[in-house]
Amino acid sequence: MIELKRLKLINWHNFENVTFDCARLTYMIGVNAVGKTTILDAIRYCLTTNRNFNALGNKKSGRTLQGSVHAKQRGENAYRRPGHTVAYIGAEFWDSVKRTPFVIAVRVESEGPMQELHPGDQTWYLSEDGCTLEQLPFIDPKTGAPSAKEDFKPATGRLSYTRSPSEARDRICRALGIGRASSPLGKKFNEVFQMGTSMDEIPNFREFLYQYILPQPELDLDALQGDRLELENLHAVLAEAQTRADALEEIVNFGREAAEKQTQTLVNRGAALLARAAADGSEQTVWQEHLDAGRRQLEQLNARYAEAKNAEAEARRAYLSAHGAASASGEGRALDALTEELSRRKTALDTAARKAEKAESALARTQSLLAVLRRSGFAAGIKAEELTADTLPQLTAWLSAQEKPLEEAYFAARQNTAALQKEQAGKRAELDAVSGGKWVYPHGDAATRVRDAVNAELKSRGMQPDAKIFCELLNVEDESWQDCVEACLGDRRFDILVPPAHYEAAKSAFVALKDKVGPISLLDTPGIRKANRRADKYGPDSLAAQVSSENPLAAQYAQTILGRIVCCDTPDTLEQHPDSATRDLLRHHPFRLERLRTPQRYIGLDARRARAGALAAELEALGESARAAAQTEQNLKAAYNQYQTLLRGTALDELAALWDARAALTAAQNAVTEQEAKLTECRENPLLQQLYKEEEAREAAWEAARAAVEQAGGDIRVCQKQIASCEAEQKKAGETAQQSADAARSFFAAHPLVEPLARTRMLALAPADKPRAAAQAAEKAQAKLDDALAVYLTGTLEPAQKAYNEHYVCDYPLGLAGLDQYRAQHESLVRIDLERYAARLEQAQRDCKDRFRKDILFRMKDDIFNARRQFRELNKVMEQLTYGEEVYRFELEPSRDPQLAAFYQVIVDKGNQQMTEGDSLDNLAATADPAYERQVDELMEKIMADVDENTRARQEGRTGGVTLSDYVDYRTYLDYDIKVTNRVTGQQAYLSRVSRDSSGGENQAPFYVAICASLLQIYEKSENSIRLVLLDEAFSKMTSDRIRPMMELFRRLQLQVLLISTVEKSTAIQPYCDITYSIVRHGDTNAIAPFIRLAAE
Repeated sequence: MIELKRLKLINWHNFENVTFDCARLTYMIGVNAVGKTTILDAIRYCLTTNRNFNALGNKKSGRTLQGSVHAKQRGENAYRRPGHTVAYIGAEFWDSVKRTPFVIAVRVESEGPMQELHPGDQTWYLSEDGCTLEQLPFIDPKTGAPSAKEDFKPATGRLSYTRSPSEARDRICRALGIGRASSPLGKKFNEVFQMGTSMDEIPNFREFLYQYILPQPELDLDALQGDRLELENLHAVLAEAQTRADALEEIVNFGREAAEKQTQTLVNRGAALLARAAADGSEQTVWQEHLDAGRRQLEQLNARYAEAKNAEAEARRAYLSAHGAASASGEGRALDALTEELSRRKTALDTAARKAEKAESALARTQSLLAVLRRSGFAAGIKAEELTADTLPQLTAWLSAQEKPLEEAYFAARQNTAALQKEQAGKRAELDAVSGGKWVYPHGDAATRVRDAVNAELKSRGMQPDAKIFCELLNVEDESWQDCVEACLGDRRFDILVPPAHYEAAKSAFVALKDKVGPISLLDTPGIRKANRRADKYGPDSLAAQVSSENPLAAQYAQTILGRIVCCDTPDTLEQHPDSATRDLLRHHPFRLERLRTPQRYIGLDARRARAGALAAELEALGESARAAAQTEQNLKAAYNQYQTLLRGTALDELAALWDARAALTAAQNAVTEQEAKLTECRENPLLQQLYKEEEAREAAWEAARAAVEQAGGDIRVCQKQIASCEAEQKKAGETAQQSADAARSFFAAHPLVEPLARTRMLALAPADKPRAAAQAAEKAQAKLDDALAVYLTGTLEPAQKAYNEHYVCDYPLGLAGLDQYRAQHESLVRIDLERYAARLEQAQRDCKDRFRKDILFRMKDDIFNARRQFRELNKVMEQLTYGEEVYRFELEPSRDPQLAAFYQVIVDKGNQQMTEGDSLDNLAATADPAYERQVDELMEKIMADVDENTRARQEGRTGGVTLSDYVDYRTYLDYDIKVTNRVTGQQAYLSRVSRDSSGGENQAPFYVAICASLLQIYEKSENSIRLVLLDEAFSKMTSDRIRPMMELFRRLQLQVLLISTVEKSTAIQPYCDITYSIVRHGDTNAIAPFIRLAAE
């Protein structure tokens, strides 16, 4: 027998460095939460490498390997050893056959409780025979800390190690006499030994069997899940192919409808072309007829023109004869001389009028300039209307002298306007700021500039930007004293104040600003705070009493400035005090009295509202001033521009000639009047009048003849234009007719099948002798047909094609042009692909059912038969175990649930036979029972639903909490019970019935017996192995009389038992144990106080 003799724990939970002996029956007592269960965790971890402590003992404890290494406490994220920690567990065993000790140990190194352990952080050690715990250097003698990995080796002998948990399990199982860890016995040991043995954690008998007796099913579902994925993929492929075929069929149907609309469009277009060609041909004939009529009319007009030309020549000769007779007389020659003189004098009059007009214009411009200058404040001593040739030099000299004053006045007006506008903008900006709650302080808002610079420096140093302007921290209690307070404070109202702790940082920013600070000061707040401790207290009549502040430093500074000034209600009492003031701003200094200026208020909200009102009034006044200044500037600008134009031009020279021009104009007008009177007298001669009447008659006849010639010539030109127009229209009509005929021929060459339909359509639209009406009707209908086709293509066919191309990533042409490709693709899908996919799906379904029968159904049958065999073997062991007067036996039978019972029969049915590689459903189809196959299909659907859900969970990363349901677990199809037989009376009962009427202790006893039997099945397979049993919260519900037989059973079976319980069970358990330990808490560490009690033989 291999027996655990001693256990060493270093840095394990609250155990710093403890070693205790173990006997055949070892008992450990402790209060709740003292860390008893962590000792069992250490043993299991050392011997099985299992880190999942939650599955051991209390499943809700939340215990972890790192929690034990770093000593997890009750508080969240509270650890006694939060940093780098090395822990050791050492178990010393005694081999009674070899009569030698050996040690199994494990070392854990962790950087922190939240850090993942690396593969090299866990090391298991196995010593040679003869090694004890004392021979291993768990503690470094130099540092007193756990030994480094490279230093952990015995002085003599060999210590093998491994960092692989699987290799460690194999070595440990062989050392403990179990055999290889991968063997069925080794697997069973690691499965049973690492499970918790606290009966409080087992809710029912079935759960007990699942944990300790019946192995979890080992079904290879990966291949089946692969088949299901393949089925889903094939379903998806088939569905996608069908969807694609449906989309293509829709496109083909849309294309057929579009083709019919296109045919209607082509037939109507052909009819329109035929009708238009016929109409254009008849149009050419009409224009030819118009051309022939025009040419005949032109011949008639040419003959009439020749006759008119001859008549005009005869009338001209008659006029010239009459004119010669009139001119040859003496009276005629005198009239010609007078007429010629009159023409000369009119020419001279025109010249004099132009000169006079030019001079008058110069006078008008000069008068306008003088008026503008007068409005701008520049008045000449001479009025424009009184101007003469003698006074003109005086005016010219005055105007020349006004250039510089006028220029200066103009530029001064511009500057004044700009200054007013600037002041207006400044006042408006200040009003906006004050209305928005922000002051604009004097001296270019220097106070704001300094405050912002100081706050920026504070913020850059990670400090609170809390610089304030002094006046913003003050309030005046009595408004009647506010002007006096503000006048006495003056520019000190705008000083900058910061907390004393920030003064040095603020000072650096203040110094860096240099001259930009203006009159603004930075208050020495550390000095103010020191001065406050020794400051004098001023009376209630001081001006300081009128000022209050929530900031103590601001209040102290105000008191320093204003505290010595005494408030006087009247001027009579001013001289009674060295420093005093009145409400109306009289201030008395030592030996001096002054009147303070009324200040702009900056303290308090009322000051801000008053300032806003004052600014609004000032803005209104400034607006009036600015408008007046702008008007003055405009007047001066106009005067300056006119002045420059007048003096830089020739106006004054033209003005100097005004009076001579006026005299010359009067003389010329008189000469013309005189000459016109002479001409009138000459024309009144009777003989001359007779001659001129004859001349006038001949001239009129000649004029009439000329008009007749012009009329005939005009008619000819009109006729010629009409003929030219007809020729052009006739040519154009011919070209149009040719183009229409060519268009029709080209169209029908491209669409030969359409021509008969088009001719029928043309005759249906209008009679054959009215081709133009047919053309118009067809063209009108064409627009509607084209629109209908376009709307159908863009709204129905092409969107479907575009959606198909985008979804299936292809570039087939849109519209009717690509219809053949869509049609070919549709035929290929329907005739080839869909049939192939359906065949593949059918084969995959058969393959999936084949695999289900091979890998699931028969395996469950095999597992059920193995469970029956295991229970038979276990019952053989349990028949040898007696608990007092009782003997226990496991009973199992098919589930009483109707559906599970039906599925059980399907599983164990003889039809569920092992299928070889060559077998398939096709081979079994001939002999299969249809009813049985339906039941197989129903069970398969149940299980496959779970397989599908598990597959989806794995794909979505939800593997942590997703498991297969009971349908895939063979244990589900069986019902279990324990038959209890009294050896004395022979009475029998079943645990399931007894548990309803008996105490919890009676129900626990069979479980402990079953655990012993399960472990004995493992231990007794070897001649020399451990016989260790770990019991947590042992016998929690059992009474003393039930505990005694169990302790006797442990000793009779030669099991080594380590029991843990609370003190309530100690009196019932301790008398039967070889060693009893009390686990106690000392501060924040645990200690084990042992005492040995020899068991009675």
